[in-house]
Amino acid sequence: IKETDETPFLSFNTSNPHWHWDSWCPYATCNNSPMCLPCQRRYLFIFATGRSGSTSLLKMLNFLPSVRLSGENMNQLHTASKLLSNIRSKNNLLEQNFDREGAWAHNAISPQSVSCSIQGVLNAINPPPQRVQQNVNIRGHPSIKEFDRDMIFGAKTIRYQNGEWNVKESAKYIKENFPCSRIVINIRSNVKDQLKSVTKHFGSNKDEANNTRTNIKLSNQFLIKLSKELGDEMSRLVDMNEWIKDIDILNDLVTWLGFRGCTYKQIVHENSKGYQRDKNTDPGIDKSCFYPK
Repeated sequence: IKETDETPFLSFNTSNPHWHWDSWCPYATCNNSPMCLPCQRRYLFIFATGRSGSTSLLKMLNFLPSVRLSGENMNQLHTASKLLSNIRSKNNLLEQNFDREGAWAHNAISPQSVSCSIQGVLNAINPPPQRVQQNVNIRGHPSIKEFDRDMIFGAKTIRYQNGEWNVKESAKYIKENFPCSRIVINIRSNVKDQLKSVTKHFGSNKDEANNTRTNIKLSNQFLIKLSKELGDEMSRLVDMNEWIKDIDILNDLVTWLGFRGCTYKQIVHENSKGYQRDKNTDPGIDKSCFYPK
């Protein structure tokens, strides 16, 4: 851990356990306290639009060692943010780092102390495999904490841009509550084909307002701006129309994430020809693939 004037041995400090330049999140702001260590857990998110290859991208990233990303969750990232909005709506408690008496009595609330609760929402719906959970109390098997010690958590969502926020607000939320995260933003630049895919598989009446060409373009614009707002260290923008034809784009993405010896040979399509499983189930990653600790 980086040595600073505020060492990690103090109750309140700003030490980042992943501070090294080639680690997961050297850019993160970490306000550590006895209540929360916001940068302790590493996260990886995929933000995308519908029918943009996001489920195949989810599949490909889950082939990487110590990565566990869950699928759609009805935009729980945004839903969890409403907890913060409610707390801040009146008499902003999150800005009150002091002991207080009276009707609004509370002890000092440290900066970022609620971040661990927000993270907990995502963690709870992205648990280890059932076999691991069932064996927790059996001798010789790891606890959940031991099993997940080096795990990179995360999820993919096609609804993040549909939240009640603008680009800057949504970026600030991620930086504050998931400070040690990497964001893969995936678009499908051929909007015409994307709209055809949506219509083919969902019909013209399902979520019609969100399936128009205009709204897909607006979603893409939001995600592109979000990628810029988050910055090159934290976010990487990819285009399905490009990586579906060029596997090296995904290999560059994996290198950007920091993995070593991890080269895809082919794409495993989760929704091949619509919603069919791909006959190919092996992306061809070498067993020497690893993430340096």
